[in-house]
Amino acid sequence: MRLFFIILLFITGGARGIAQEVVFTASAHEVVEVGERFNVVFTLNQRGEELKIAIPEEFTLLAGPSPSMQSETIVNDGKMSSKTTYTYTYVFMVDREGTFTVEPATIRVGGKMYSSNKLTVKVIKGNANAQQQRSYSRDDEPRQASATATDEDLFLRLELGRSSLYLGESFVATLKVYTRLNLTGFGRYKSPSFAGFLTEELPGGQVRFERVEYNGRVYEAGIVAQWVLSPQHTGEITIEPFELDCRVLQQVAGVSSIDRFFGGSTRSVSLPRRSRPVKVSVRALPEAGKPSNFNGAVGNMTLSTSISHDTIRANDALTYKLVFRGNGNLRLLEAPRINLPHDFEVYDPKVTRNVQTQSGITSGSVTFEYVIIPRYAGDYTLPPVSYSYFNLLSQDYKTLSGATYNVHVLKGSGSDATSVGTTAIQSFKKEDVRVLGEDIHYIKTSSGLFKPKGARFFRATAYWLSLIVPFVVCVVGMLLNRRRIKARADLARVKSKTANKMARKRLKAAAAAMTAGDSGRFYQEVLTATWGYVSYKLNLPASALNRDNISEHLGRRGASGEMILQFIEVLDQCEYARYAPDSNAGEEMEKLYNAAMTIITRLNGQLTEVTKK
Repeated sequence: MRLFFIILLFITGGARGIAQEVVFTASAHEVVEVGERFNVVFTLNQRGEELKIAIPEEFTLLAGPSPSMQSETIVNDGKMSSKTTYTYTYVFMVDREGTFTVEPATIRVGGKMYSSNKLTVKVIKGNANAQQQRSYSRDDEPRQASATATDEDLFLRLELGRSSLYLGESFVATLKVYTRLNLTGFGRYKSPSFAGFLTEELPGGQVRFERVEYNGRVYEAGIVAQWVLSPQHTGEITIEPFELDCRVLQQVAGVSSIDRFFGGSTRSVSLPRRSRPVKVSVRALPEAGKPSNFNGAVGNMTLSTSISHDTIRANDALTYKLVFRGNGNLRLLEAPRINLPHDFEVYDPKVTRNVQTQSGITSGSVTFEYVIIPRYAGDYTLPPVSYSYFNLLSQDYKTLSGATYNVHVLKGSGSDATSVGTTAIQSFKKEDVRVLGEDIHYIKTSSGLFKPKGARFFRATAYWLSLIVPFVVCVVGMLLNRRRIKARADLARVKSKTANKMARKRLKAAAAAMTAGDSGRFYQEVLTATWGYVSYKLNLPASALNRDNISEHLGRRGASGEMILQFIEVLDQCEYARYAPDSNAGEEMEKLYNAAMTIITRLNGQLTEVTKK
């Protein structure tokens, strides 16, 4: 009986494995160079047999198939499952340029044939030296930097989603690094000020590389950072270069075979790279057909409106909601102006923006919620909201209109009037009061235009006031002006005294980010604390400080050389950690936090002594 159950479980498990959906895929690089070795990998989620592939005549088979199997155990909600993947790897080489197609391969699983997807491989000429070097190296292994590594082997490039656009449009700027070397990380980083643009940096993460073709050569390209840029004026705007130190492995000449065996033939070096400046052409929106209520909205969008109630009591609140959906400069969308009856009070709207940028397109929704309070009973009509924008698809102006709403306002639930006069006053509306104020005025019992007979101005109270008041005003004005001048003179001292307080506040925020495990915000807060401290302490704008001149400024104010070096080291560690492919552990963040706190405290003592002298 026990043997029977074992056999039954085995058969059931086997049937379940066969019943699992078969997934058979093929993968390879989309672009390779002539003479370069590359892999074509077939992946199957079940055991198969009779694998057949169609090899193009231009492909030279160097090795394969090399089968392998990988098993993975997954635990989900206390349930354990296993996953097995079978791979078959072929190594090819092509000796001429062209675009070649690898037809689907076939394999048998459980008595049934399955086909993979089709592949397209583009073979380019590339570089002769690189081809010769790759022919003696392992496939997909980046080469080490030699002493003659050029900008063609490693460079930065700022790629723009749009280089010509209308004022009010937004676009995505992407900073990419292209490399043919063994890139291990990044160091010092300096970005431009983006003068002439409103900027929003998109959230990033670990730099991921993909194989691409650029100028007839194959590179590994990765995104370092991305921004959404919105130009603020027309004309040609230049984005200044980026600067980034890239760390690569470099070959060391004259290394013994023993050292080479233990990895002593390479060393990590820093190669500074600088992107080229790029220009953006910004055109003004056409004046022809521009509506009077146009306020700069650009894109392609729709408008929907709604109210929370159509029957309400006086002095109660209702919500008037406007929702814009579509794409364009939704982050800069301004609240529309709504026209309401005079007996309605309206408050500033609550704005909710649900906007995201994907593939260079900013889309989403923006909601404006107005709180409206009717003050008097009656039947009212809320006119439709009108909003104009420039449509990028049709290249003209469009006007969106909301719905018209009829609101019935009941009498409020306040206390009854205690007198006829009060009841009469309460029965008037705002319009009635305004009309009465224009045609009926109260009777004045006295007028300042007439004076008693025989009254003289000389030596009267008004006469003495006309002499004393101007004198007093001049004296008070002089005292206030001297106080203002003195306050401006003490501004540098006030900023210097508050520098340490500001730095500790930023470091406190960094500690919170470290506790939450947010490494990106942690390093940004440490950088803001260090640069902000120096800016306040030295009474210099932050834009005037950089890594090249900070030593001179601190040394001039009396900071020791050791302190300056430690201060710069903290800056470098923060910059490296922000753009390194691998994020640092919590222990490294804690060390950096303590180092920043110690250096700011010690620098505060030194710079304070110099100020007192």
